[in-house]
Amino acid sequence: MNFVFKEVDFKAALEIASWKYPPPYELYNLNGSALALAKLMDGNYYSIFNQDQLIGFFCYGSAAQLMGKKDHALYQAESYLDVGLGLHPEWCDRGHGFQFVMAGLTFARSQNWLGGFRLTVASNNPRAIKVYSRVGFREVGRIIWDQNSKVDFLVMTLDSFEPVSGVSQGD
Repeated sequence: MNFVFKEVDFKAALEIASWKYPPPYELYNLNGSALALAKLMDGNYYSIFNQDQLIGFFCYGSAAQLMGKKDHALYQAESYLDVGLGLHPEWCDRGHGFQFVMAGLTFARSQNWLGGFRLTVASNNPRAIKVYSRVGFREVGRIIWDQNSKVDFLVMTLDSFEPVSGVSQGD
């Protein structure tokens, strides 16, 4: 599979914001919100294509951290680049996750990032946690959203990574 990375444009942002994930993954639904569209086009997000089909997105840096929790102790180590991602719902549970995550990390390396990686994932997302663990990420702690929330978030880090082929930056 060949992944092409392009900065998110309005068309891609509209499509991503309309994706519908089934329970228990509905917390990832953006519901077409204006705030989501603005965030997706703020320059920190990349749409990912495979054979001209939009299959996902990546974001890097503080855009990949939980809003309202950016000052959390687990986010303070500057030797890590935060990575956020979303795979199109139709591509989930089809065995593409490992390659997809590897492509996003490879792209970050191609942009001259030499340190480790950090990501945040909902604790009730076992399929993503399994993929991240296969890539080599390890849990370093949890962030509680609030006292009423049934979901907390795992923060995972990866200290060493070797890029793979099959990743390119689009026009």
